[in-house]
Amino acid sequence: MARDRKDSQSEYPVTKEAVSGRVRKGLAATIGALAVSLALAGCVGGVSGPGSQGAAPVAGEFDTLTADGAERIKSQGSARLDMSAGKLEKESVGLPADAAKGPLIFAQEGREIQVSIAGPKGTVSGSSDSLKFATDSARADFKEVTFYHRHEKREDLEKDIRDAVSRYGLDAADAENWLKSVQRTSSPVELYKHRLGPGTSTGLAVTYDIVYDFPDPSVISVRVSPMDG
Repeated sequence: MARDRKDSQSEYPVTKEAVSGRVRKGLAATIGALAVSLALAGCVGGVSGPGSQGAAPVAGEFDTLTADGAERIKSQGSARLDMSAGKLEKESVGLPADAAKGPLIFAQEGREIQVSIAGPKGTVSGSSDSLKFATDSARADFKEVTFYHRHEKREDLEKDIRDAVSRYGLDAADAENWLKSVQRTSSPVELYKHRLGPGTSTGLAVTYDIVYDFPDPSVISVRVSPMDG
């Protein structure tokens, strides 16, 4: 057997040219494999270094109002809505344009929903135990988004109203006149309901509908609408 291997080796001698050819073929195969790997990595979005251009925006920045979206708002305790174009289109939140109504979302028991609505010039925000969307089948957007502030103390009610004057552009004179009347009256029934607004400094129409029912908690319905209604 040893002699056979020797004969075979002498019959097909390994020359320098043969070795060189094998090296070239092996190198070419390695380079080809590397090129394919890099190409595949590029197709699936390989790692980009800092400052890379054209990065896709982060998905899910704003919430949807589908059944799953409403449930997620309830479970996570927050709602982020995009009205930066001046309105909230139904299709932008996953609903058909001819939907006859929007959802009514309640917070989990003992919790509140942190609401943030991005407007063209600012943000409307607050916390509420429920969130309501008003529309009809004739319009492709929502007529109004409503959430609620509840205050057990008159001092908290006053602070909320004065904050809204500076944040949303509610009429300051109207607000102060009503607050002074609240402080003077001995019968809250006289001031049971009052409407402030709309304020438009965020690029949205923000109205404060106040139900003052001391000593029971007072309720402010914060109504957010497109400027053109």
